[in-house]
Amino acid sequence: MRLFALAVLLLLNLPIWAHATESSTAPWSLYKTHGSVKIYSHKTTTDHIEVKAVAIVKAIPGALVALLHDAQRGPEWIANCRQVVIATKSTHERIIHVYYSAPWPVKDRDMVIDSVIHYDPQAQRLTISVQDVGDQYPPERNYVRMKHVRGKWQAIRLNDQQTQISYQGQGSAAGHIPLWLENKLLLRSTYETFLNMTAVIEEKVYQVPLPYLSVALLTN
Repeated sequence: MRLFALAVLLLLNLPIWAHATESSTAPWSLYKTHGSVKIYSHKTTTDHIEVKAVAIVKAIPGALVALLHDAQRGPEWIANCRQVVIATKSTHERIIHVYYSAPWPVKDRDMVIDSVIHYDPQAQRLTISVQDVGDQYPPERNYVRMKHVRGKWQAIRLNDQQTQISYQGQGSAAGHIPLWLENKLLLRSTYETFLNMTAVIEEKVYQVPLPYLSVALLTN
């Protein structure tokens, strides 16, 4: 049985959550590395952890948006993801509802986030800001709604063939989960998700520049 991770890398923006939302000035500590994937963590002011993930992939920056907005494939690469539902607000903004499965006796989780894309054409840097909007939507039966989710994805073009993908974020898993277990599962799921992401994002289907990655829309 796979361990249930109370975190997600996103999707899609998928944010990662710790039980606390306090920022930390503690130095980052390397948790695990494999190939270009590196997972870091540091403790917040309440001893929960915040996670940062970095990877270098053979893809264009826009491939990150294409992958995160491909709801059907979300369960293939996001750890413990059951379903992803995406509603479009505009060309650069989405409402994303993610459902996670959990082994008994832990209750399944869900989260609702607002995802906004920004693009800096001079730096060739794509940023996706993630903010919790779960309190604006009715609760789902048999799911515990996560809270205070916030984070940021970035895709920075390094050269003609490579892009650096990173994610940093935190939030609250809600419910009653032991701190040591929550932190452990958070790190494991982040690592698993980023390993999966690096393989999927390099597929040819995602290497098509998105039409809305324009200065007018994404640098405001």
